[in-house]
Amino acid sequence: MTIKGKDLAEFASDIQTGLGGIDVGDFDDLRTIGMAASLAIQIRGLPEIDYQVLLRVSDALFNIPSVALKQVLRTLSDIGMVRLYEVGRTIHKIDPQVPYFENVYDTIGQYSSEFKLTEIEQAMVAIMAELQKRPENQDRLAARMGLDKPILERCLAIGSSSSLISHHRVRGQTVLTSPVYFADNNETLADLIAKTGSDDFTKVLNVIRNHQGWPLSMIIAQQRVAGYPLTPVQIDLIQLLASENMLKPPTIEIGHKSEVFLFTPRPGPGRLSPGKRDIYERAMALLAAVRKGQLLPFAYPIKKPAVLLRAFLRDGYLGANSEAMRQYGKVAGTFNIGYFKETKPGWHQFWLRQTEENREAVLAAIDLAEGEETRVDMRVDQEARALLQMDDKFVSSVLGSKIIKERKTVPPSAAAKEQWQQLALQLI
Repeated sequence: MTIKGKDLAEFASDIQTGLGGIDVGDFDDLRTIGMAASLAIQIRGLPEIDYQVLLRVSDALFNIPSVALKQVLRTLSDIGMVRLYEVGRTIHKIDPQVPYFENVYDTIGQYSSEFKLTEIEQAMVAIMAELQKRPENQDRLAARMGLDKPILERCLAIGSSSSLISHHRVRGQTVLTSPVYFADNNETLADLIAKTGSDDFTKVLNVIRNHQGWPLSMIIAQQRVAGYPLTPVQIDLIQLLASENMLKPPTIEIGHKSEVFLFTPRPGPGRLSPGKRDIYERAMALLAAVRKGQLLPFAYPIKKPAVLLRAFLRDGYLGANSEAMRQYGKVAGTFNIGYFKETKPGWHQFWLRQTEENREAVLAAIDLAEGEETRVDMRVDQEARALLQMDDKFVSSVLGSKIIKERKTVPPSAAAKEQWQQLALQLI
C-alpha cells in the first residue's frame, strides 16, 4: 500500500511528533516532510523571525536538529509557506506565510511527490495508516501487508521506542495499537470499555471526562478527583490508560520532574485530521496551564477556569499580574497561542495571538472546562506546588504518555491487570 499526498503529510507529521528528538537512521525524507509540517504549524501567525533565534530553539522546542533546519526552511520556501531573506545562501530572517492548518497538509502533501521514500519509510507510513483505522493482531497485520519480516520488525521496534506503536501480549496474541487511533474521539474508547463490562473503567472514563485536565499526581495523592473518591484499582487503571495515550496526558516538565494533566480524547463523533488534532492539543495545553493556576497555584488560585477563558477570548488578553510569564510562558512559546505585554516591571498581560486555530483552541478549552462539576477539593500537594513555581515546559500528549511509561512505578494490582487484559481483548 502506497500512501501519497495529504495522507502522507499527515502521517509524516504524526511520526515526527512521536519520534521527537529520537534519531532514526532509516528515515530521511519522511522526517523532512514531517518537520516541515510541524514547523509550519508552530510559526503560523508569527511576525518575522530572526534565523539565529530559530536556529537556537528549533531542536529544543520543535525537535528539528539545527543541521536539518535549513533544508526544512527551503522546503517551506519552495511551497510558499515562508519567505526567506538571504544574502547569498545565508538566511537572515524568515517571514511566515502559513495558511490555515488544514491547508498545510494539503500543500505539503502535494509537494511530497518530489521525495522518494525508502522501503522502511513507506512501510512505517503504511503500518501507521492501518493502526489509525483499528488496533490489529500483529500476525494478521503482517500477513495482510506482506512485509518482509526484517522490515516489519524494524518498523515495530521504531514504533515501540517512540511510543507510536504499543504492543499488548494477551492470551497468546500480540495486539498492536497506536495513539493516533484513540486521538480521534472518545466514543470508540467508551464503546470498548463498555464491552469489558467493567464498572471501574466506566467510572474512570466518566470522572476524567467531567473533570478534564486534572493533575495525575493530585489524583494519586488524594485518591480522588474533585472530591469524587476512587479505589486503588481505579487509580491503577487511570495510570494504565494514560501510559497508553487512551487518556491524553499533556505534561509540564519541571526540572527533573513532571506533572501530567489528564484528558479524554476529543469528545464528539468523527475522526480528527492532524490539523484539528493540533488545535485540540493547544486547547489541552491551555487548560492544563489554567488548571495549574487553579489547583497548584504560585500564589493566587484561579477560581473559575471557564470564566477566565471566556474573558481571554472576549477581550483578547488576560489582565496583568506577576505570575503570567510563569503561568503561560511555555504555552506561548511551544504552542504559539499568545504573547506578553509588560505593563510595569514584573507584571505582564497575556495576549491571544489572533489566528483562527487559536480562537478554536480557546473555545475547545472552554468546552473542556465546562464539563466539570462545581464541587472541587482545593487541597494541594505542597511539593508539587513548590516545583510548579519553577520554570516549566509543555510537551505534546504523545510524548507525555511516553514519560509516564518511562517513570518507575509500582506495578498495577492483579485486579487492574485483569481488567486491562479484558480491554485489550476487545481491541482485536
